[in-house]
Amino acid sequence: MSKVAIVTGSSSGIGQEAAAELASKGFHVVYACRNEAKAKEAMAYAAKVAPGSQTTFLQLDTGKMKSVKAFATAFLAKFDRLDVLVNNAGCGYFLKDQRTTEDGLESFFATNYLGPFLLTKLLLATIKKSDGRVVNVTSIEHWEGSYDFEKVTQKTGALSYATSKLMLMLMAFELCQRENIQGVAVNPGGVYSGIWWYLRGFKAKLWAIFAPLFLLNTKQGSATIVHGATADSLPAKSCYLSPYKQKSWCPYYSDMLGFFNGATVAMGCPKAYKEDQWKKLWEFSEEKVKPFL
Repeated sequence: MSKVAIVTGSSSGIGQEAAAELASKGFHVVYACRNEAKAKEAMAYAAKVAPGSQTTFLQLDTGKMKSVKAFATAFLAKFDRLDVLVNNAGCGYFLKDQRTTEDGLESFFATNYLGPFLLTKLLLATIKKSDGRVVNVTSIEHWEGSYDFEKVTQKTGALSYATSKLMLMLMAFELCQRENIQGVAVNPGGVYSGIWWYLRGFKAKLWAIFAPLFLLNTKQGSATIVHGATADSLPAKSCYLSPYKQKSWCPYYSDMLGFFNGATVAMGCPKAYKEDQWKKLWEFSEEKVKPFL
């Protein structure tokens, strides 16, 4: 059987590009998306990029825990291996009336982190059996994240998005430590994609003109995902990839924006490497998913 990869949020942007590239490398790619019509368009794109490739759509909304459970059940009924799980789905902006999910959870926390954590947990045995790996799509914003998990996840605030991205990084590192599987945290870089949908009016017009001049395109933005999913030689512990060549004298800014360098092993925010916080987050997450198991 072909190697199997799940790419969440693969109906557009860097997820679509990563899924198509993995399909071209011989993976049977599962498009784990909310919108079936958009996913089918992305699968058609993969068919053009990689003729003869194998793809499957299974519906997933990481912001709804029942959807995560239903996806895991459906996946395990169809597949008996999982070589790569790419936790890419997420959201960078929620309207005011969308900031609490149907499960009563803060939306950034649920959609960007807890849903992916639950999904990983439900599929972990199959990943380990397949000698697979998990790739978590974080962000430069992880540098601004907080360790006060309980406070930040109660109500949407200035640190909600950043903390959800820091959590994805800590989770990837703890997977290596706790489960002895390859966990990879990847920064796609500053990418010109649909993630900026919430801009309106004058700001949107200016952004459309100038952003393509200094941001990466979606194919470049997917490079760290694909490398993290397929590279034979990666750091076994605390693996973090950036598309930029990081400078020791300005690690934050050189990890935020620069010339595309391809997937490069980098150093994230120093606070992301505190092992006691990896364990703290894992135990916190276990408590939060208990009602949904």
